[in-house]
Amino acid sequence: MSQNRRSVLGAALALPAALTVGGLAATPAAAAPGAVDAGAWTPLVLEPGITPNAAAAPEVRLVTIAGTVFLQARGLVTCNLTGDARIGRLPDGFALPTGYVRAAVPRNNSQGINACRLEINPAGSVSVFGGNTGNAITWVQFDSVQTIWR
Repeated sequence: MSQNRRSVLGAALALPAALTVGGLAATPAAAAPGAVDAGAWTPLVLEPGITPNAAAAPEVRLVTIAGTVFLQARGLVTCNLTGDARIGRLPDGFALPTGYVRAAVPRNNSQGINACRLEINPAGSVSVFGGNTGNAITWVQFDSVQTIWR
């Protein structure tokens, strides 16, 4: 039976509630084996001029839920992007996407614009789109990135 993205995400969000049905809290060991597999956080490889936040360096990991692989990201960088720019790449050995992966991410609020597009291409390059000379992107946060990977 094939599942669409909405049903997979709905099942993932319902999982904590399902584990506490009847007032009994279940430990992670009580969950179905293999239902959720979260990989280790791995640092992004940044381009020169892109500075990781000391307390929140940018990292990525893959999480598999019910056979669907999701990308999660976290962290913060400072920069001065006056155009679309490559900001880094996926770490060596990290699984590459089968197509382009895009997400909206928070950026410095300038002229009423507070988000930009993050894109990872099939070669593993990580780019940010939306900066220009009149409205430079000075920081980007990755905590909102949770998207289907493949």
